[in-house]
Amino acid sequence: MLSLQKSIEEVKEMCASRIQEFQQNLDKAVSSTPAATTTITTLAADFTFFKQFVTTTLTQLQHQVDLLAQECDRMEMRSRRKIVLIHGLPEDRSEDPCGVVLRTLSEHLKMPLTKDSIRRCHRLGRSTKHKPRPVLVKFASVADRDKVWFGKTAMKGTGVTFSEFLTPGRHNVFMEARRRVGVSKCWTRNGSIIVIGAEDKHHRITTLSELVRVCGPPTASLPTSKAQPSTSTAVGVQGATSGETGVRTRRGVKK
Repeated sequence: MLSLQKSIEEVKEMCASRIQEFQQNLDKAVSSTPAATTTITTLAADFTFFKQFVTTTLTQLQHQVDLLAQECDRMEMRSRRKIVLIHGLPEDRSEDPCGVVLRTLSEHLKMPLTKDSIRRCHRLGRSTKHKPRPVLVKFASVADRDKVWFGKTAMKGTGVTFSEFLTPGRHNVFMEARRRVGVSKCWTRNGSIIVIGAEDKHHRITTLSELVRVCGPPTASLPTSKAQPSTSTAVGVQGATSGETGVRTRRGVKK
């Protein structure tokens, strides 16, 4: 999808460049060939129509691609509905990630979960000596996931934090929103980014264009999305985005 969007942008730039070049040559021909003014005027009218047609077509195509990209993003986010990222769990080469998660949740959240409650559980990214990698946990049901998510404040002070598994695009928007309005005025809920705007009004956004409507144009461009893990909203001492960067959430926010 990203490559398709990039291709459209390149086509738009190429067409704009060629049209501008042709327009300049046409203007020179009109001024230097008085005898052929009628023919050139007709050609100029045809060219103007063609230019408008190309511009309109490319704009409509760009709009359709944007809608398609947003729908793909929504579908991807729905597929992550049962996933929670857990940060700060001590890591060992011979560990059983699922067992570590179950023991932690049982000890601090007092939840009687079993291995059947978890569909998938593994570390993200490459192992480093500096800090443990986040653990991706996909629960068997949304109910189990929500119990863990809403009980995450019980982990305060343990160094273990929780975050949502955002798509790369939403992660980039979330990080830009945090940069512009601050950590205390931005968090995530059910895969959407909640931003406190003017007059303390809450806005639910998922795209950069929506963020621009709330906060105005960005002062710097967003990083290019990549096919990599993306996270948000952690509670506690430490958190991570894309498995690395620290993130904090607003506590007490209900879904």
